[in-house]
Amino acid sequence: MVNRYCKCCYHLAGRPDAAANFYNDHFIPDRWALSYFNLSECWGVSLMGRCKDCDGELEEVIPLPKGLTGDALFQAIYDTVQTAHPYDKFLKQVGYYGRCEERSRFYASRDERHQFQRSRQFFRLFHDWDREQARLWLEKNFPPEKPTEVFRDTGGGLFSSVIRVAKASGDFDRAGAILDYYLPCEHESGIREGVTLTAYEFDFVPILSYGSEGIYIDCYLQGKFDGSQRYSLHVGTLKTLKRDLESAKVMGELCGTLMHHAGEYVNQNLHRYTPQKELEAEYQRQLEQKNAGEASSHE
Repeated sequence: MVNRYCKCCYHLAGRPDAAANFYNDHFIPDRWALSYFNLSECWGVSLMGRCKDCDGELEEVIPLPKGLTGDALFQAIYDTVQTAHPYDKFLKQVGYYGRCEERSRFYASRDERHQFQRSRQFFRLFHDWDREQARLWLEKNFPPEKPTEVFRDTGGGLFSSVIRVAKASGDFDRAGAILDYYLPCEHESGIREGVTLTAYEFDFVPILSYGSEGIYIDCYLQGKFDGSQRYSLHVGTLKTLKRDLESAKVMGELCGTLMHHAGEYVNQNLHRYTPQKELEAEYQRQLEQKNAGEASSHE
């Protein structure tokens, strides 16, 4: 379903057949995307690309079956990303073919990826709130084959996981009753960093403050969280509209709760925050030990 018009085809808006014919000749895809606020409302997968004439952005939306939730929804999204090929046909003998050679190469390149590349591409489609659920689905259905293959959190993804753990433990209840909102930084206006966490030498630091509309907790990672030289990363905010002393005490207690659960969560999942070089070195050591053991058993 055509969902975006470049300057070459804006005049085709409202004429589905004509727009589809234009896409058939001009659409060069380059990535997959999901556009949703709540995952339960996700109704289609977007294939993003450009016009081969004007280089303007184009989008083809592939609808999903209605009413899907949970594992069924993840499966439908995964299958769409791995198998859909709008405007091209496929024959086993010749592969993909159509009116745009670059588009056919995009589909062929997708099929050549090994499983972890496919899984990582799928994982990155989701918002911070939903990444942990997507990761668990992937690890169940397509478990990584090597310890060097890890699905890493973003800063906002870690914030979301900490909130989930605090809720599950019951430690979020008092604050939850007075909060106006809590959002990972991904959803805040103008912030789209999505920093991937590739190091574990950081602290999760909630900072309590009064604002113009209530009491805020701004959560930061401080220390070494990736390969950059940055020391601090804003990962999420919690806010209550209340300003009284009792509410301030509740929010202060929540700071301690979040700090505690963040430390436990990172320690329990330390493998996913370990620098890639360390993972590869440890894997190489394990392989060498295994090979040495097998050699000695044949002597």
